[in-house]
Amino acid sequence: MPRMLILDGNSLANRAFYALPPLTTADGRPTNVLHGFLTMLFKLEQEQHPDYWVVAFDKTKATVRIEQYAGYKAQRKETPEGLRPQFDYLKEILADMDVPLLELAGYEADDLIAAITKQAEAQGMEIQIYTGDKDALQLISPRTNIFLTKKGISEIERYDETALWERYQLRPHQIIDLKGLMGDTSDNIPGVPGIGEKTALKLLWEFETVENVLANVERVSGKKVQSNLKEYADQAILSKKLATMLTEVPLTFSSEDFVYRRPQASKVLPVLQKYDLRNVTRLWHERHNDEGLLSENSEAVLETWPERAMSEEDWLLQIDEWKSQKKPLTLACRYKGTGLQGGQWLEWGVAAQGETFILDRDEASEKVCQAWLELMGNDEIPKTLADSKTVALLLANEGVQLKGLALDLSLASYLIQSSRPKFAPLDLVKEYFPSQDVFANIAEEAAALAQVAPKFEEDISTLGLTTLLHEIEEPLSLVLAQMERHGIAIDSEALKAFGDGISLTLKQLEQDIYALAEETFNINSTKQLGTILFEKLGLPSAKKTKTGYSTDAETLEELRIAHPVVAKILDYRQLNKLMSTYVNGLLAQAKEGRIHTTFQQTVTTTGRLSSTEPNLQNIPIRLEQGRQLRKVFHPTEPGWVLLSADYSQIELRILAHYSQDPLLCESFALRQDVHTRTAAEVFGISLEEVTSDMRRSAKAVNFGLVYGLTEFGLSRDLGIPRKESKFYIEQYFKRYSGVKRYLEDVVTQAKTDGQVRTLLNRLRRIPELLHSNRVQRQFGERIAMNTPVQGTAADIMKLAMLKVAEGLKPFQATMLLQVHDELLLQVAPADLENVARMLKEQMENAYPLTVPMTVECKVGPNWYEMQPFHSI
Repeated sequence: MPRMLILDGNSLANRAFYALPPLTTADGRPTNVLHGFLTMLFKLEQEQHPDYWVVAFDKTKATVRIEQYAGYKAQRKETPEGLRPQFDYLKEILADMDVPLLELAGYEADDLIAAITKQAEAQGMEIQIYTGDKDALQLISPRTNIFLTKKGISEIERYDETALWERYQLRPHQIIDLKGLMGDTSDNIPGVPGIGEKTALKLLWEFETVENVLANVERVSGKKVQSNLKEYADQAILSKKLATMLTEVPLTFSSEDFVYRRPQASKVLPVLQKYDLRNVTRLWHERHNDEGLLSENSEAVLETWPERAMSEEDWLLQIDEWKSQKKPLTLACRYKGTGLQGGQWLEWGVAAQGETFILDRDEASEKVCQAWLELMGNDEIPKTLADSKTVALLLANEGVQLKGLALDLSLASYLIQSSRPKFAPLDLVKEYFPSQDVFANIAEEAAALAQVAPKFEEDISTLGLTTLLHEIEEPLSLVLAQMERHGIAIDSEALKAFGDGISLTLKQLEQDIYALAEETFNINSTKQLGTILFEKLGLPSAKKTKTGYSTDAETLEELRIAHPVVAKILDYRQLNKLMSTYVNGLLAQAKEGRIHTTFQQTVTTTGRLSSTEPNLQNIPIRLEQGRQLRKVFHPTEPGWVLLSADYSQIELRILAHYSQDPLLCESFALRQDVHTRTAAEVFGISLEEVTSDMRRSAKAVNFGLVYGLTEFGLSRDLGIPRKESKFYIEQYFKRYSGVKRYLEDVVTQAKTDGQVRTLLNRLRRIPELLHSNRVQRQFGERIAMNTPVQGTAADIMKLAMLKVAEGLKPFQATMLLQVHDELLLQVAPADLENVARMLKEQMENAYPLTVPMTVECKVGPNWYEMQPFHSI
């Protein structure tokens, strides 16, 4: 018996949209519907082997039913912004898959499905209808089964006549009677007030149809139900009519229009690639692999590049040839150690012009290794790598500086989609070849990287990220490698003494906390702490978790002023972290008197660098003990000094540049204290009248704005009533209307584009803006506000680092650390004046803004005892 599959396009698309998290293409177009719908379609294609298939869509509003009842579907919200465009994307993909589509103005997909089903049944077909709409149950027959989606669209429940009877004790034709009595809130079908599913079923079990119920209304039990049936009899008949699918539609079609045709890879794969549907592409290959379709599109799978066996003479000749012809090479590396001191390469995989080579350290002669290292330091040989910083560190361990970097694939991948979590070589290859399995050896890895490299370059170019990649991120990776390798000196004895002091303070805090709580308990136990705070002391509980009261940092900060014990607990936690993470952690990680942090270039979504093992960017400096920790960091060279340079209020200056707010720009142009000026504007007083508390409030507003500051957040941060925080924010936006307008405009534009950019064109996609959940959408709006500002600050700092690294070459000085908006250097005293002048000049002029950037320099024997330094 021929089998026809009919899919309700609108119903399944809607369910996929709400079931799946936001997903986007490289340029920010939403794709979660495409992922969900196509995954289901491929599964059905493989399992059901249809002879015919068709997807029915609504084309316009259901005018036929609206003519019968103006309120039909009137309560439905506008189609979400993230869903609307996906219907067109989906139809484009289905068309390229040769999947027949059907739609008709004025009629719903339901009606088209009913009309197709009637015709297919008459031709003796078996029909399977896939939908999320229970109205379709009325079409069940000996030949027609309904498959209802339950959880999103991944779980499906099959209904035939038997299953329907077991569920409702109704025949298929009675489904419209059920809707006539109980109505349908999703379609705004009114039904009869006061009659729900339970009552409606009882009535139909007894009287079978709406008409029979109304004809026997006196026999119905319950005076209220009787009364409503009499009063709303016409409405019940109308509701039944609205729920009835129309089998006659003014559209001529034949079952031959819906014949299943095998999708062609040459058409399907490009459109899946167009929408970045890599998981879907992998599924497609799995579904069609046995049909030999992979060969139809050479881009679908990686080519196999032959590996050439090499003798010592072959290697030396080959290296000479690469050097003389300046051949581009793609390299993969296997190594031991961390890449810092002690890290050593074990194997190189090389891919060049369709061939691959393996250089094994244990098998290669001294001559070949030396020739290879010279090649790696040759600026004229373009090199493509998955991770240039690690390779640079490995080579530096052998006294060689990596030169000729042409493309760092992990940095390219990061710029294309900054939220990606993994950048290992296999992850990079899977971005374009999702079906790729683990590499057989290092040569296969190099060949795979060589084949994806042009695709990365193409995407980077299309997205306008070429300059950012090749002129900032890639050169910076080599600067960071030098900084990591050099490290910063640490005084271990001073650190141990510092730890002893922390231990004493922790013991005193413990006793203070026990005294305020009037009992001893485990301060580190969330459960015990929750019991003390919220039951014994009666503090207001902000939130509860499955295991008890929440005592996270956010909750405790909100309660800081509610009881003196809370401030003590927060201090205890900070010092505890200081002790475990930094004192003990730094002692464990020190190597020969130095700390070598790792600068991560592909972690943050804003473009800022992060620091790990150890994280030197998160030293808690709010407490004096945290600031004191910086005392143990000092120069690596005897007699040298530390020189720091810190951007002053760089994010506010960037906000002024973006918003062009006249007051904010004027503050910076006149070199006023921006927080004092803000306080004067908000409170309507002169600069001289501003108190320290007023300035503190203004500072909180200024810095909170680009993070989507709320009345609640400001109230919590300043410990003031909500009414007062509301006043601050409202007054600020009245005076700084340009800032308000900019923040509103950037969110509006981001909703249209699905992304934001920095001044240097760094890209951040924001799928959260189109999320069905309001909290997620608000989170997306905050991202849209702060990313251009934060990201531009990150870009400017990176530019500055490159300029400073170049400017340091004539001097006895080294760049040691980058922390937030600060650079930390060590300098020989004789060069201090010149280096400080160069440092300030390069940082302040790293990128032109319409307001001046200012940098404050400090100098000292260690990172704590730093005094302001003004070059002559």
